[in-house]
Amino acid sequence: MKKYLISGMVAILIIILIIPDYGISQNPIRKKRSEELTTAAIKSYKAQKIDEAKDKLMRAIRFNNKNVLAHEMLSLVFYKEHNFPAAIEHANIAVKIDNKSARAYYILGMINYQQGNNEQAKNELTQSMKFLKDPDRRKRAKSILEKLRKNFSGDRIKKVGSKIKAFKDKPESLNKESNYKPYVAIFDFVNANARTEETEIGATLTEMLVTALIKSEKFTVMERVQLEKVLKEQSLFQSGAIDTEAAIKIGKLAGLEAVILGSVSQLKTSIEADARLIEVETGKALAAANGGVKEVDKIRELADEIAKQLGEKASLVEPKNENENSTKIDIK
Repeated sequence: MKKYLISGMVAILIIILIIPDYGISQNPIRKKRSEELTTAAIKSYKAQKIDEAKDKLMRAIRFNNKNVLAHEMLSLVFYKEHNFPAAIEHANIAVKIDNKSARAYYILGMINYQQGNNEQAKNELTQSMKFLKDPDRRKRAKSILEKLRKNFSGDRIKKVGSKIKAFKDKPESLNKESNYKPYVAIFDFVNANARTEETEIGATLTEMLVTALIKSEKFTVMERVQLEKVLKEQSLFQSGAIDTEAAIKIGKLAGLEAVILGSVSQLKTSIEADARLIEVETGKALAAANGGVKEVDKIRELADEIAKQLGEKASLVEPKNENENSTKIDIK
């Protein structure tokens, strides 16, 4: 029996030593070796020995697949070689392990910028600026961000300005189909008391309000999937209720013109909801809406009522004239 026990222990030890991804926390030797290879790879990279650096980084990852720095550096190497798919793969792994991976966000932003994915590049470079320490990369990221935001604002103002001019020239053209529709996002309604938290009415009402606003044809509504993506990139996806300041920040990053925030309460005899339409550029609450229903089964009616009230105020989100200066967004 003792002989078999010893044999089994030896077998386990061999597995730990051979398989790179097995129990890193139980094998500090492999982790240390991974860090040593990464340090050596950085020296090779600085000495312009790219192939040598790449080989060491690949070995470092085989020893410890959770080595963030190795993934960051490997992503940088592939980026320099214009192997964007491989660079994106390792940058995404680094971000997944550590959502404060500045190099990874920087590389993802630069790649998306080069590929013309300007909105994605803007989000990723903004995220990288929170953690980047390298002065040259910060300067480059800031420069591109300013260019992206300037181009975005200029294009939007020009487009909106042409619509305003067309409306002024032909007032009779102001019909349902040609009206300017502000680009908005609806953030999850806050469950204002214990009853709504238990039944999660806030999430249900939010989804139904998205549908109601789209059907009203008064707004252009950002898809929930896209909004959640931006929230996740800004580390806000699972941080609880979004306050006004955070919503405005997200609105600027996503190119929104207004955001909609609200709350819902389940009382003894009714379910009440309140909503506000807030202009992103100024931070002003342009309109408010409220309503109530007697039963949970009539939540959709509540969503329709709020959508109707907000739709009547859609024109308050007045786009700027093309001759006016755009607001510069702070990127600190």
